[in-house]
Amino acid sequence: MKVLDNIRILDLTRLLPGPYGTTTLADLGAEVIKLESPLEPDWARGLSGFFASINRGKKSVSVNLKTPEGKEIFFKLIEKVDALAEQFRPGVMDKLGVGFEQCRKHNPKLVFVSLSGYGSSGPYADKAGHDLNYLSLAGIAGISGTASGELAIYGVQVADQVAGLYLVIAILSGLNYVREKKQALKMEVSIFESALSLAGPHLAEFFRTGSDPGPAELQLNGLLANYQLYQTRDGRWLSLCPLEGKFWTSFCKAVGRPEWELRLLAGIEEHKKMKIELGELFKTKTLQEWEAMLGKDPEICLEPVRKFSEVGSDPQVKARGLIREIRDKDGGRQFTVASPVRFPEGGQPDYGPAPERGQDTEKILAELGYSLSEIESFRKKGAI
Repeated sequence: MKVLDNIRILDLTRLLPGPYGTTTLADLGAEVIKLESPLEPDWARGLSGFFASINRGKKSVSVNLKTPEGKEIFFKLIEKVDALAEQFRPGVMDKLGVGFEQCRKHNPKLVFVSLSGYGSSGPYADKAGHDLNYLSLAGIAGISGTASGELAIYGVQVADQVAGLYLVIAILSGLNYVREKKQALKMEVSIFESALSLAGPHLAEFFRTGSDPGPAELQLNGLLANYQLYQTRDGRWLSLCPLEGKFWTSFCKAVGRPEWELRLLAGIEEHKKMKIELGELFKTKTLQEWEAMLGKDPEICLEPVRKFSEVGSDPQVKARGLIREIRDKDGGRQFTVASPVRFPEGGQPDYGPAPERGQDTEKILAELGYSLSEIESFRKKGAI
């Protein structure tokens, strides 16, 4: 089901944050045209599986915005799209002569969304940064780690990817605004502010209490015995999360420890003791034995910590078809995670491959009205 059919987006983003978001729009049926420089590709192309998963189903044009001819092509594209997403540092689009004010002259109903590290103002506006930097400044890295105080790096790029989803929100809300107001709109998304939004509930609690937390000092970052990772006899790990009383009761009965039921109400010191006892319990069996014993009980909130090599064979993943195969133009196989936005009655999309750099340039330029001789001239001048 293509719920964003007839929406066309010009995508100037690269690496992870922006492409992660624009792929979500492509999954929903939008036509996403990835614009890359003929001089420098998206560096994420060096990781082919990674790149394919966040650029699937897009088109690609190769345009050099530093040439007059490239700008001409760019503005013709602007006339034909509904939204633009860009991921340069603040001010770069203006320096290139293709900023919002220039674009709105060519499309008075354009949604123009800028994604950057820290936004267009403030002392950090021009700073470079990456996911871990943003999580650090937001305070998230400072509460992620072990009870010994050692910090841990997240396994996925949380700030980058949530910023990509905020980009989606910005574009969709912008399209609604333009539909109602009939005028162009400029919006921006900051990766740092996206990370800060995730810390928001915990920061709100800090502002209320003044208590500065560290690793394993919040209820859901390692403080509680019943929201914890435990190692099994064979060196594997389980996640135990029966937070609600009824789930904790089910767990205690299932492992033959009914006397544990009320101990969690006794306070933090009791939780510390319970962590030791639970750790000892889980080391009495292998991961497979725990799964066989408790895995089918829906009231326990106990799950294995999967390796990547095990995710694809998980029963839920298989039943929902969450790993999808993509064939590239040469017939090569790649695999991608399906969109979590599903339409039970409308079917799931067939994901197209990620585009080769510039593979659609000639076709799209022809659709813009350029002749083959003009396209060849652009190529000779380094505009495409």
